[in-house]
Amino acid sequence: MTPPPPGCASLGAPRASVPSPLARSGLPLRLLLLLWTVAASQGHPRNGPRISAVWKGHAGQDHVDFGLAEPHTVLFHEPGSSSVWVGGRSKVYVFDFSKGRNASMRTVNIVSTKGSCRDKQDCKNYITLLEKQGEGLLVCGTNARRPSCWTLVNDTAELLGERRGYAPFSPDENSLVLFDGSEVYSTIRKQEYNGKIPRFRRIKGEIELYTSDTVMQNPQFIKATIVHQDQAYDDKIYYFFREDNPDKNPEAPLNVSRVAQLCRGDQGGESSLSVSKWNTFLKAMLVCSDATSNKNFNRLQDVFLLPDPNGQWRDTRVYGVFSNPWNYSAVCVYSLGDIDKVFRTSSLKGYHSDLPNPRPGKCLPDRQPIPTETFQVADSHPEVVQRVEPTGPLKTPLFHSKYHYQKVVVHRMHASNGETFHVLYLTTDKGTIHKVVESGEREHSLVFSILEIQPFHRPATIQAMSLDSDRRKLYVNSQWEVSQVPLDLCEVYSRGCHGCLMARDPYCGWNQDRCVSIYSSPKSEPVLQSINPAEPHKGCPNPKPEQAPLQKVSLAQNSRYYLSCPMESRHATYSWRHENSVEQSCEPGHQSPNCILFIENLTDLQYGHYYCEAQEGSYLHEAQHWQLLREDGAMTSHLLGRARALAASLWLGVLPTLTLGLLVH
Repeated sequence: MTPPPPGCASLGAPRASVPSPLARSGLPLRLLLLLWTVAASQGHPRNGPRISAVWKGHAGQDHVDFGLAEPHTVLFHEPGSSSVWVGGRSKVYVFDFSKGRNASMRTVNIVSTKGSCRDKQDCKNYITLLEKQGEGLLVCGTNARRPSCWTLVNDTAELLGERRGYAPFSPDENSLVLFDGSEVYSTIRKQEYNGKIPRFRRIKGEIELYTSDTVMQNPQFIKATIVHQDQAYDDKIYYFFREDNPDKNPEAPLNVSRVAQLCRGDQGGESSLSVSKWNTFLKAMLVCSDATSNKNFNRLQDVFLLPDPNGQWRDTRVYGVFSNPWNYSAVCVYSLGDIDKVFRTSSLKGYHSDLPNPRPGKCLPDRQPIPTETFQVADSHPEVVQRVEPTGPLKTPLFHSKYHYQKVVVHRMHASNGETFHVLYLTTDKGTIHKVVESGEREHSLVFSILEIQPFHRPATIQAMSLDSDRRKLYVNSQWEVSQVPLDLCEVYSRGCHGCLMARDPYCGWNQDRCVSIYSSPKSEPVLQSINPAEPHKGCPNPKPEQAPLQKVSLAQNSRYYLSCPMESRHATYSWRHENSVEQSCEPGHQSPNCILFIENLTDLQYGHYYCEAQEGSYLHEAQHWQLLREDGAMTSHLLGRARALAASLWLGVLPTLTLGLLVH
């Protein structure tokens, strides 16, 4: 007898002889199967990745374990380099991912100098900052609550001493440090027991400045950047954060997402109250909402800036990841030009008189100090009226999703036909990476979620992610390991040319007999890529996809059996067809990874051919083909004994799946 498919088993005994656990439960089997089918079909069909894959990597080359858990880490990678540095507890890990060689790891111990630690755990030196400095790295850590820095050159660390503002007192503190040449900006408090109001500071440069204590309410800092504008004196610092909503209406969101601006050349003010403060601070609300579905996303999670390829700073794209109270997510895209315009032209919230000259937020040439009147107006009314809205005519999110996204990086790439794509890599709270493709201009862009990647051997939360566009790699780490993930990953797309093109992955194409990366294929061998996003499979030379191989199984009459069809594409509808009748259908959003057809009682009419077909738009392919054959009488007595042993294990194996489907809904 041909063995049953994976996850399935044949029960050759008559129903009365081997009652299943489900039958003994008192609930009719058909009712349980109906409830399970209804529960499993609930969900959100097409706002998630089309397929899911585990990145196993090349043996020894793409994954390295720390050897112990590292609950707090920071990752540094220089584009084009094969090295990755990760800061942990009292040490820096140095990884080498040179091409064609096994990845290696070495460690440099950077132990604490025993400051005023309160307990054994507190005495650790948690590394929180790694930054390129000359030929080596600047390494800063908590140093047992006495923040200090070291230089790391050729695996040798040299203590620089205490550096307040470069590292927090505890690794749990929200911290942000920005370097620009010889200047350093930080959100880290300098004193442990006072000065607890968060501030944005210039801690190294011509003059130390800090934000007023009243302009932000419990801010959580996300990202900061320097923007070099047309005139040097007009260079800006933009930083993104979320803060408590000043609107205490019960229906108002708890958090508000913001972008703040500062003039990089700010020299402070003229009066004793303004001489040490930023005099050019203004803030604006970041809006990310979809009016058509009445969905608002108020909690900023991460920001990625994608520079304009032509060097136009105004056209820099700002990708923001937002969430709502239900942990659904949205990605909104802004431009630096729009942000700059809001700060230059908007009135101030709550201020109804004529604005002073120069207006608040204006950068002055020749190192001029900001007049006291201008500072006082900006300090008491720091928020502008106009809000920063997403690009595009509808001012809506690029997309929103039921998944909880936490980090984002974006790669601009060109397909084999020269078309430009923006590929987003988003981390989820489940420790996976979603690969989302944006094509076309923002006004007419198409967005498609193509792949979910499990980057680790041991599933865990992604603590850090770095994009290397030169090497076309992602570097990610959890508390257990570091992984190098290729941006293309074309080998995960199966089912020949049709499966390759249906993936809609701009990095991949069909070349003769396999799905390959456009970067690895010789230029003399053109790669076939689809130019039709709706029906990409029609670009294949063979108009029909390959048929599934026939599999056979012999079964006794009146036995129970089930057929399982893996649902590779989450965007397809899978159907089990017997003769000309559809016996079971599983829609997109089906909670189980398999479309299962249960045969409760195998009769003469139920023998024959069964086809599992996947329908995705106009693309129809045969995923599985089974033939159920009648078993001869000589085998019945042998199968009767086997059936009694298998019955309980089979139904106990299926029961948790049924129960889970019922419980989650």
